[in-house]
Amino acid sequence: MFQAFASRIGFLVHAGLALLMVSHSAGLSAQTIVFEKKAANPNIRCTIRSESHDWNPSVPAVITGTIENLSDGPLDIAVGPTLYLSPYPTTAQEDEYWAPVDVLKDSPLELDEHPMGAKGAGVAIKPLMLQLKFKNKGGAIDFRIDARHVLWDRVTSSVWPSQRLFSVVQPGAYEVRLVLGSKDGESGSNRERIAISKHPR
Repeated sequence: MFQAFASRIGFLVHAGLALLMVSHSAGLSAQTIVFEKKAANPNIRCTIRSESHDWNPSVPAVITGTIENLSDGPLDIAVGPTLYLSPYPTTAQEDEYWAPVDVLKDSPLELDEHPMGAKGAGVAIKPLMLQLKFKNKGGAIDFRIDARHVLWDRVTSSVWPSQRLFSVVQPGAYEVRLVLGSKDGESGSNRERIAISKHPR
């Protein structure tokens, strides 16, 4: 039984996440997301860096990063990466935003979609995990993401992100981080402070 997505904290994208979409000719009318909270994953570590601390529509909003293998040998792991933008300093009145991302392709995380029941009943979807392979202990994968290339929404919206960065994120000061969810737990990156502006300075 699905339950409504209602909390602002502890969100992960991983193999246990499911999204139910009920669609009509005009678009999506109802969605339910179920998140399962996970412990820390000791096998991987992620670090990020924002190339610019002033994000506006006229320039790339590039995040570079590295995912490292902390296990004692080779590692083959499926992860669901998610970018988060959290207001800084944090207040209960301000929105947090999320964007499931394919860090290997600099694009939104791909989805597996299939019809539900009779025609017109809707479409069930779930995120496709990224398979990361490390040949040995200490192995690393570097990535580069432009936050304008992925899809965003408020974490309180209960819908799968489908909007562009500057269409949904309000101007202000934020911290950006990347969370890697997996069946073995989550790995969260460091936080980088950035400022969002709607128009170039």
